[in-house]
Amino acid sequence: MNVFRDLLRIKKFREDRAELQVLHQRSLAQEAREAREDAEALLTKLLFDGVRIEDQAYQELCQRIVRLRQIEDAQQLVASLRQREALQHDVVRGALDSERLAEQALAEAREGLREATRQKNKFVELSANFELSQLRESERKEELELEEVASLRRDREDWDAHDPQEALP
Repeated sequence: MNVFRDLLRIKKFREDRAELQVLHQRSLAQEAREAREDAEALLTKLLFDGVRIEDQAYQELCQRIVRLRQIEDAQQLVASLRQREALQHDVVRGALDSERLAEQALAEAREGLREATRQKNKFVELSANFELSQLRESERKEELELEEVASLRRDREDWDAHDPQEALP
């Protein structure tokens, strides 16, 4: 029976470890989700600010007579805004990929936990069935012993009831 207890402890340990893995992966998935949300929020802010800054720059150019260099500076400003937006788009895509990977790892950890729990429950059931069969076998042996004792008692009573003088010729 110690073997079953030891094996059950191992199964429980594996289940506990799988639970910890799920918690860890859930935390990583939450961090990835937050990073993606932050990256998307920054992208939205950059897009909004970029439009505002671009409009402001062109309005300033349109209000007065300007030199070619000032127009080129405004175009360069707009190009740098677009470059920042493109870089942030890449950051968002990377955050989305990280989030997908974290969610996939979380799903795998959950599946591992389901499997560990299934294995433990299966073992608990097998152990209970074994204990039940051991109990039944023990009861059967006890009944056989009681029957044997009762049989010996009947034989002894029969023997005691038998008159030894009748057996002599």
